[in-house]
Amino acid sequence: MPGELSLLVFAFTLLVVLLAFGLGYVAIFFRLQPVFLLPLSVGLLLGNLPALSLPQTLGPFWHTLQAGLDSGLYVALILLGWGAGANLGFLIAHPRKLLWGLVTPVAFLLVLLLARLLGFTAGQSGSIALIGGGDGISAAFLATQLAPELSGPISLAAFSLVGLYFLLQPGLVRLLTTRQERMLRLSPTRKVTRRESLIFAVAGFLFTILFIPRAALLTGMFFLGAIIRESGVLDRLSRTLANRLAEIMALLLGLAAGSRCQALALISMDFLTIIILGLLALLLANALVILAIKAVNLFLREKINPLLGAAALGLVPDAAHLTQVICRREDPHGNIYPQALALSQAALLISTLTAGLLWSILGRG
Repeated sequence: MPGELSLLVFAFTLLVVLLAFGLGYVAIFFRLQPVFLLPLSVGLLLGNLPALSLPQTLGPFWHTLQAGLDSGLYVALILLGWGAGANLGFLIAHPRKLLWGLVTPVAFLLVLLLARLLGFTAGQSGSIALIGGGDGISAAFLATQLAPELSGPISLAAFSLVGLYFLLQPGLVRLLTTRQERMLRLSPTRKVTRRESLIFAVAGFLFTILFIPRAALLTGMFFLGAIIRESGVLDRLSRTLANRLAEIMALLLGLAAGSRCQALALISMDFLTIIILGLLALLLANALVILAIKAVNLFLREKINPLLGAAALGLVPDAAHLTQVICRREDPHGNIYPQALALSQAALLISTLTAGLLWSILGRG
């Protein structure tokens, strides 16, 4: 009996090692979120090799690596870098995109309730639901705060599912929209001054700190990065944050989260359920925004291209790029990228604010 159990554990470990190599292959050859998936695959490999006992082998480095994930340091610095690299002019020029972004929490709530019905705790359910935000960061952060026992599997699902979802998204768009709708032209984007961007960033930072303080490590850091960028006096620091620091922190986050994905946790019904619920959250978030735009179009003289709903993911700027690709397949001269980028930024802000709000509500117990 013990021999059979050991053989079963070895088989599970081998499957997870193959999964790690598969994620690495996808990250390198398909370029799907390589900044997260490649270190995740390495962490997954290190955490499941039978010959390695990482806490003993790596000693203080191992504990420091895990502490950066538990404390939210990696997530905070990644979002600081994203903010320093973000051009908020598109969102400021199209402020109504924030309203479209507010549709996505409806999908989060529905998936959260479904996860609760399936037996997950409130913290686990909230973290799984935030996979629908599309950025991966919000779900990973909330999981470390409210569901540390599932922080590895939820992070793995959050970062890997977005790549899978990008393959399914064109089919979803074609299912929910007509070709005539997808060819709608949008009005050009006005030019936004640096002063406007700075005021918006400061206002967003103050709003976050005052009203949802637990989102300070998420939305607050994003706006702080934007303040550094738009101030115009820290250009070298802004470039360093956006181009180097964020990617280094993503590397450390991936290593730490991947190493927490033990084979027995991944080869389970719970992980399969997380994958299904996470994919459902992504599908619902985009579908609801697309349908909301179509509904509003019934009352508008100047119609909005519902393709924009496909950009309602916090993965900036990849979601906007993919939406523009879909648009160009229908209309070679169409250009919805500025508005798509605005909606993607709005989705990121809403996702991170929701993470802070859920942490405040669900973390009280």
